[in-house]
Amino acid sequence: MIVGLVGLAAGVALLAAAWLTPRRGAGARLITGPALWLDLAPFATVFILLAAITGRPIFAGVVVFALGVGFAIADRAMRETLHEPVVFQAMSELPQVFTHPNLYLPFAGTGLVLGGALGLAAVAFALLVLMPPAWTPEPLFGLAAAAAVGLIYWRLGNAPLLVRVAERFRRLDLGDDPVTDAQRLGPFTMLAAHCAIARDERPARQAALRPRAAGSIGVGLRRSPIVAVQCESFFDARRLSPLIPSEVLSAFAECCRSSALHGGLFVPGWGANTMRAEFAFLTGIAESELGYDRFNPYYQLARTPIASHVWRLREAGYRTICLHPFDRRFFRRDLVMPQLGFDRFLGHDELAATKRPPYQPDTDLARQILRVLDEEGPETFIFVITMGNHGPWLEPPISAFFDPATVPQGASLLRYLDGLRQSDEMLRLLMDGLADRYPDPVLALYGDHLPSLPRAFEHFGFTELHSDYVIWPDSGAGTRRLDLPVHLLGQALVDVALHGREATQAAQAAQ
Repeated sequence: MIVGLVGLAAGVALLAAAWLTPRRGAGARLITGPALWLDLAPFATVFILLAAITGRPIFAGVVVFALGVGFAIADRAMRETLHEPVVFQAMSELPQVFTHPNLYLPFAGTGLVLGGALGLAAVAFALLVLMPPAWTPEPLFGLAAAAAVGLIYWRLGNAPLLVRVAERFRRLDLGDDPVTDAQRLGPFTMLAAHCAIARDERPARQAALRPRAAGSIGVGLRRSPIVAVQCESFFDARRLSPLIPSEVLSAFAECCRSSALHGGLFVPGWGANTMRAEFAFLTGIAESELGYDRFNPYYQLARTPIASHVWRLREAGYRTICLHPFDRRFFRRDLVMPQLGFDRFLGHDELAATKRPPYQPDTDLARQILRVLDEEGPETFIFVITMGNHGPWLEPPISAFFDPATVPQGASLLRYLDGLRQSDEMLRLLMDGLADRYPDPVLALYGDHLPSLPRAFEHFGFTELHSDYVIWPDSGAGTRRLDLPVHLLGQALVDVALHGREATQAAQAAQ
């Protein structure tokens, strides 16, 4: 009896530590009320079920503690590298940690994650095998209770109960910032609230965003071939420091001088979350219109047809093709791209690319773009999602513009600049290739977000959040610098492509 009570007390202590660890990382306050109990509920539920099934409360406590620590590590890594906490859509990316570990583990610390996971698994296994049960295990009762919990969760997440659940969460006076909501309510209450409200609002939002006839889009078209390149982590690094030589982006500078439009691009993510800028560019929808689905519109929102510039160009007679030299299933683009209006979506298999670093160089991708355009003809819109300069930048740098030992993350920054130079060469290849093939091509290149190099940026005192873009060439109205939010860039590109000089003059007047 005493042994059982001691084991239960130890298990409950581990449960408390599991819950408090991520709360401490989030800076959450210990408030009273339903939000506090809801924040505790996931840990308590798992603990009770495991303790009932195995009869070993310490084992249950260790497992729950491992889950809490794992969440806290992921949350800290996201706050450091992305400037935001774990959001509810991030749970859908958990399988990608195992299928594409190179994109995730290095940011949290590969050794820390793998070593900690193996160590905790060994401890849990030893406790399960070697420690006698504190009471008679009840596996059938525990499994039945787990099934009941799953059924309750399913019922609460579907109509008509979902409407009531979402309304209850709205009474918590949630804001738009997950950092603030996690501090006020706790990280798990924040996740549950955002998820329920987004799920409740999604059907109406999807209906409102369905494609509709574009009307007069076909009047006065120039029928220019259109190539838009979403360049991974691209920005004008010359803004960072005088240490960065101008020749790193010589083609970009030349492209801007002869462009229709160029300037800063305000994007909705920092360091990652490419799909946010991607969705905004393709659809023209501001993130303020997406509710909590803005954190990852590809998670569920864009699984039905969504109005986009792609659909409009397709209706105007363009072939619409997406190129991405990576796994087509990543972010479930294989499901989303057809819903955004693409006729074809070419992934790593079709582009002879690799899913593991080093990824396909941007220069090789430029040749693939021109090859596809040759096959399809001028009335084609090609949207490209590059991978060549994707972080983490762990390979030894080729160039040395400064001593990497003098700059935090100096080696990674130099390796990033090597990739940026290849992106710049890709731009030059596309400019030359398009100019050789067509009299009036239109090319856009923009950065989806800044690279996740927070310590290097802090060293240089660099606090800007925007990336950069260019729409080339000058259509006769002269080049113009015009800073834009990314959701307006797609429309600017389509206008320049279809209406040329008039569109540039209209953009200048709007500024």
